[in-house]
This record gives sequence, structure tokens and C-alpha cells, in this order.
Amino acid sequence: MIFTILRQLTHSELGMFHEYRRLGNEISKQRAVNFDWDVVDRVFPSAKDTDRIFINCRCMDDESTVVEREQWLKRQDKNWRLEGWCPKNKYFGFVKPGVLFAMIVDSSHTPATASWMVIPMDHPASDAIVSHGESARLNQSGMIALYGEEGRFTRGILGKHFPNLFTRIETMNSTTTDVNGMEPDPVDLFDILARAGHQLPSAVADLIDNSISAGASEINITFPNPNQGGRWMCIHDNGCGMTSEQLSVAMRIKKRGQYEGSDLGKYGYGLKGASWSQADCLTVVTKALGGSLVHMTWDRDHLVKTRKWDVLTTPVEQKFSEVTLIQENGTAVLLTKMRPPIEMPIAKGIDPYSFELTKIREHLELVFHRYLEGMICGREKLEIKLNGNPLVPNNPMGHPLTKAYDPKTIKLNEKTPENTANISVRCFITPNEVEFQTYHASESAEAFRDARDRISLYGRWNETQGLFFYRLDRLIKWGGWEGIFAVDEKTKLLRVSVDFDRKSDDLLKVDISKQIIQLPVSVSEHIRDIVKEPRAEARTRYAKSKKLSVKAEPTENPKDGSTSEPINQPGKPEEGLSPKSPKKTKPSKAEKSAIRLVETGDQPWERKSGFTGEQVEVTPMIPALVELVRLIDDDNTAKFALSQFLLVLEQAGVMKLLNDHV
Repeated sequence: MIFTILRQLTHSELGMFHEYRRLGNEISKQRAVNFDWDVVDRVFPSAKDTDRIFINCRCMDDESTVVEREQWLKRQDKNWRLEGWCPKNKYFGFVKPGVLFAMIVDSSHTPATASWMVIPMDHPASDAIVSHGESARLNQSGMIALYGEEGRFTRGILGKHFPNLFTRIETMNSTTTDVNGMEPDPVDLFDILARAGHQLPSAVADLIDNSISAGASEINITFPNPNQGGRWMCIHDNGCGMTSEQLSVAMRIKKRGQYEGSDLGKYGYGLKGASWSQADCLTVVTKALGGSLVHMTWDRDHLVKTRKWDVLTTPVEQKFSEVTLIQENGTAVLLTKMRPPIEMPIAKGIDPYSFELTKIREHLELVFHRYLEGMICGREKLEIKLNGNPLVPNNPMGHPLTKAYDPKTIKLNEKTPENTANISVRCFITPNEVEFQTYHASESAEAFRDARDRISLYGRWNETQGLFFYRLDRLIKWGGWEGIFAVDEKTKLLRVSVDFDRKSDDLLKVDISKQIIQLPVSVSEHIRDIVKEPRAEARTRYAKSKKLSVKAEPTENPKDGSTSEPINQPGKPEEGLSPKSPKKTKPSKAEKSAIRLVETGDQPWERKSGFTGEQVEVTPMIPALVELVRLIDDDNTAKFALSQFLLVLEQAGVMKLLNDHV
């Protein structure tokens, strides 16, 4: 587990260097480098179980002398600090805010080992690193951790300029093995496919596509806690399995294959691309009915050593024998040497492993909801289990109060019947806030929260409006209008399913990861016409939730036909108001835009004035504040109240304290 860590140091951290203090530049008593919690969680998965992580460090004592020191990461409130040694040499007189801190750490053993360096801002190594794409995430985060090949360029620069501290990385020339000299270099192609655009949930979905194509009715995903034997995953199905010859074809890097009408494959790279995007080692164990067990492995380390397309056929390790066991027929895809996640939990204190499990479950329950519901013509209901727990389908159009329109068909290439592609478009209007709350009013708080999470697809309801693209009944992209319309709060209830088969792949320019689609102008124009009426109806249904009548009659519960008192019944105070308190009034224009989230910023929030009045822009620096803003996104009064509360904190000087500690 080799990581490259980068940070641009701030004033408060430079007190670690004696020379900085001697020159009178110190502004705080801190004697350590800050380490962000998400970086520590990524590099040291077991960090949540301890308050101190020991590291044997190699570092510079002066311009040419390397020293070894025992240092440690110590938990400090929400984040961590690297402590244990303060350089005393005058060599470090160059340090100033913005100087680059670079560390290469091996966290695969205890204590961890590392080499670190502080690089002058005018040094060519600093310029090369911050000018390369590997450092891009420093624009949004104070510290980043690059795993393995993610930081290859940075490690190469460090080895070139500081060879006594960092290992020099030699550039290997690509070799060819076929007689014509045209075979692609295996490591280069491995790395290209590994950048196919997958995160772990979408990679798992791509591997499940293969299981579905093999006719599987049961799929078991095993993804244990990485603190219990390393980071690995196995996807096991009861599909038809493969013979040795069929497995050789499946493992081959090949051109686009010939697929059956219901086969979810497209380019022939899915198995390799999805697997290599997450792991350096892919093993497939498979057995056809009546055949023998066969297995093959692609291992990046082996490809690096041989520079040849050399597949391994050695049996899997004993600890994986049970999870890859196949009785009669089926396939097990085993991923080992898995890379750690790039995306970490937004809120501090959430276990990264639990966060990954949640993201996988939410993604698969949505993407394969038609298969999980048994809605696919000609095939039985699919069961998918994640660590033994069955997935529950999340149909984005499946709420009982959703209004469905009749499907419409768009035909492409009509002049050539053999190439004619049919695209089915169907509009749905989900319930508004009042209808939703009334329908679920009798449920427990937990059940209500789960229902809301599902209908909002575990995000902001407003962002779920738009087009939902289904390729062969598998959801591949959703949310937004692909430039046909702008996202509008008043149309947030409208969802449109767009169904197509493989005949439309090229026309819609479906990419290798099956996550990107480009709509032809003619299709966009048809969709614009189809959704015209539903779009108007969605606005009307949305408006009804904003216009509750004081004279409302008792409402009927859609579940059991019983009646309940209206929300605003005459003679009763509105919920949340005392009998003597004034009735809520519609927020002003300034109140509506009082607070919003932004991607970047150098302080937790910033108050700005614009044409629409005063705004507060909240940055990601305090995740708890971000979460609060998201929770009250639909309540303009609450947003305005939060803005005023933050103003009180500003006037009390709290912002300066936060900037020193966040």
C-alpha cells in the first residue's frame, strides 16, 4: 500500500521548523503538519480504531543529510497531526506558506515507513508537481493521497531530484511480442482500461452485466472489511459458466464481439476494464454444466515483469477457495490487490468501508431495479446479495402515487428497415411534498426517512428530474435534461424513461463504461414534444403543494381510504407555531437566496452581496454545516434563519477561530 501524499503548508504548520520561528515568522504554537481525516482514513483503514499511528520516517536534516526519525500521527479533534520531530537546521529557512510537503508512505505494515520532504517553492520539482494533473485535487482539498500508479509522475519527480531520499523510478520502454511488432504494450493498455471512468459501484454493476448475460438468477457479492484480511471482492453467480476455450476468449483483449439481443455487453472490455479500474489482479473461476473447473488470472505485477500478455493459470489462494467454489455451474470473479477508494465520506466520523457498502447497495438497487423486481420479459426474477443481504429494488417511477403517461416511440433510420432503431419514451410525475408526506404519515420516522431517501435517490430531489436512460432494461444514466431543458425547481417531479436496445448504441454514442450518452438533435426534438404536456402537469402538481388552502376538507389516505384532518384546518395553529404566533409568510426574494453551497473557498462560509440581495456561500470545509444546508434546502425560512445565525457568529469573531482549526 504505497501512497504519495501532497500538502501545501500553512502558517500554522510552519512552527514545526525552528528556523521559521527564529526568524520571527511564527503565528501559532503548533509543532506539527496537519493531516486531513479523509487522507488518514484512505491510507490507514484501521485509523478509526486508534488515536496514534506510528511511522518510521526518513527525512532531510539539511541539504544532503538524510536522518531517520520515529514520528507519529496523533488524532486532534476531527483531523490528525504528524508529530515527533522538529527540524533545527538553518537549511529550512526557505519555508513559507504554500511550500510543498511531499511524503511517500508504505502503510502495508506496522509501523508504517515513509520518506518526506519540504520542497522550496522555486525548486523545479515543486513546479513540476503542482503543474501536473496528479495534483489537481489540491484545488479542492488541503491534502491529497495518491495510491500506486495515481502518483507515479510525482514519485518520478521526487526520485529524480532527491534520489538519496526517494527511490528513482526508471522509465520502461514498451516492448512488442508479435512478429509484426503491432501488439500493444500490456502495462500501457492495462492502465488505459483502468481509467475507463468507473468508480467501485459502477464497476461492480458492469461485472454484474456479465452475470446477467450468462443467465444468472442469483448473484452473491462478497466485500469484507479491509481491516480483516486486506481489500478484495468476489462476485459469484449461478449462470451458465464457461469452458476453458470460452474463458480464454472472455479474458482476451479483443475487438467488439458478437452479442445476443439481450446481452448487456458492448465492446468486449467490460470484464477487464471494470476489474482493472479497481484492482491490479483479476482472477476468473468458472465451470460450465458437466464441464471441469477452470481459472485464469491477469496480474499487473506479472505484466510489468514480463511485458508480455501472459495469463496465469495457478489456483487461487486457499483463503479464497470457499468464496470461489462452484458446484455445478457458474462463474466467480475475484478482485485482489484492490486499490483504496478515492471518494471518501463527506461527513467526518463515518467509516469509509460502511460508506462504500452503502454506495454499492444504493447504486445496484437503482441500476438493476427492473431485474430485481422481475419485470424483464422472458427471464426470472434476479436476486443479488451484498455480503449475504438481499438488495431491495429502488424503482424511481415506482411510488404508488406516481402518475404514468402512455409510452411513445421514436424511430431512427426508418429508411433502412434492417437498421431501424426504436426508442421508447415514457413520462412519469412523482408525488409532490404534501402528497408524499400524507401518504407516509402513519409510518415510523425510520420508514419515512427511508422512503424519502429512495424517492430522492439518496440525494436532492430536484436533481432527480429529467431523463432516465435504460439500455436493455438496465439503467445506465439518470438525472438532467441533456440540454433539452434547464433543471427547474418547478419541474422536479417529472421523470422520463428512455428505453433503447443495442441498435441505438452507436446512434446515441454510448461509451465504453456505458455511462455517457449523446442525444442526436432529432431525438432531442422528439423528446421535447413528448414531454410538453407532462412538463406542464408536473408544474401544476408541484404548485399544489405550495398552495395549501385554509379551508381544506379532510383528506383521504390513499392506503386505506380513511380520512384525516387537513394540514391547515381552521381554528388550529399550523404545525410548529403556537396559537398566538403569527402565520408564516412567503419568504422574500433575498430570503430565498440567503444561503447556498459552493465547491471551493478558503473559509467555511463567505457572505456576499449580489443583484438578488445578500447571500452566504458555504464551502465543503465543515461537512456538518454542508449537511445542514442540504437538509433544509427546501425550507427557505430555515435557510434565512441559518444565514442570520451565521452572521451572529461572524460578529462574535468565531470565523477566525474556525480558520485556525478547520
